[in-house]
Amino acid sequence: MNAEGMTGAVSDLAALSTRLLLHLGSDKANLALSPLSFHSVLVLLAAGATGDTLDQIVSFLGPSGGAAHASLASHVASGILAGEKGAEPDVRCAVGVWVESSFRLRPAFADKVASQYKAAARAMPFQEKADEARVEINRWFEDKTGGLMRDLMPEGHLNSDTILVLGNALYLRGTWLDPFDPDDTADSDFFLPGPGEISSTTRVPFMTSTNPQRISCHPGFKVLQLPYQCSGSNHHLSMHIYLPDERDGLQALVRELSSSDTARFLDRCAPAARAVKVGDLRIPKFKASFKIEASGLLKDLGLERPFRFSYDFAEMVDCCSEPLAVGKVLHECVVEVDEDGTMAAAATEADVVMGCSLEGEEPEAVDFVADHPFLFLVREDRSGIVLFAGQIVNPLL
Repeated sequence: MNAEGMTGAVSDLAALSTRLLLHLGSDKANLALSPLSFHSVLVLLAAGATGDTLDQIVSFLGPSGGAAHASLASHVASGILAGEKGAEPDVRCAVGVWVESSFRLRPAFADKVASQYKAAARAMPFQEKADEARVEINRWFEDKTGGLMRDLMPEGHLNSDTILVLGNALYLRGTWLDPFDPDDTADSDFFLPGPGEISSTTRVPFMTSTNPQRISCHPGFKVLQLPYQCSGSNHHLSMHIYLPDERDGLQALVRELSSSDTARFLDRCAPAARAVKVGDLRIPKFKASFKIEASGLLKDLGLERPFRFSYDFAEMVDCCSEPLAVGKVLHECVVEVDEDGTMAAAATEADVVMGCSLEGEEPEAVDFVADHPFLFLVREDRSGIVLFAGQIVNPLL
């Protein structure tokens, strides 16, 4: 993929991140999701689609075009974010395809799945033993996410109408370049959302440090960049924490981010490589988990054609002359942050069924006290690829 194509697809992925956050976020709940995992499954659907359905998926992914997004997904599946065995951080991406055992993938789609996305199709007895197939596919997701994604698909999720399941699993284990000392972690107040103004607090453990940090200050918010150790890889990943100045400013910050050129906004707001002195630095330990049946979400955002029965997926599976549609899309994500670093995983699954037819100045010393709701992103800093995104409104939830 040429540099321009990569840049365009990565920019579209950043924009998708903020669209998802804006649509799903509120001031009432923690949120964690993986735009990259969503992207992988949508690109797989596009690889087997034609007609209006293909056009709408490509349009939904963004203006850089279908070829650029296919190339980005292919590079990620091929290990673009991974390093050598034992490298830091540990990033793994896996793509899975399962087809009803009485059918076969059409040759062109099977070739794309194998050559571009490194996934061998597996036969599954959906028509005769749908629940056994569900259990086996769930084991695959669990294995590929270090045990963090268990029972992604609930009992009854698959049935005899299922002919194809597409899945992506994403896993990250990263150690901070500058870990926090657990002996310095101490409980303090975190301000919670309430009616009108933030009106209550809860005691949570905060990680602290007096070491210089990468922080940038902007009108209305600050950004803290926490890099992960990097060895055996040319990639540099970091968690970026966006902290609004106002205790109830999270939703306004998300709206500002989503109304701009997101990728350029993120790049412009990223702290300089030179760390600055800190005064009071406090970051809560947290675990954010989120699970959604996302077909309604995608429809609300304008992607509705794949969920309507048509012959636009006829190039996927050799299954007589029945029209096909995406039935459900499941997405689950977990992000855990502590003194050592981050453990994160995401899984996205789509099943296909048959049917009847800013600029800122850095002061001498900076406080960064994340004691109220904030936004976080995990990015590969050189390319700008967003792996995980979310918000924390209560670290104890």
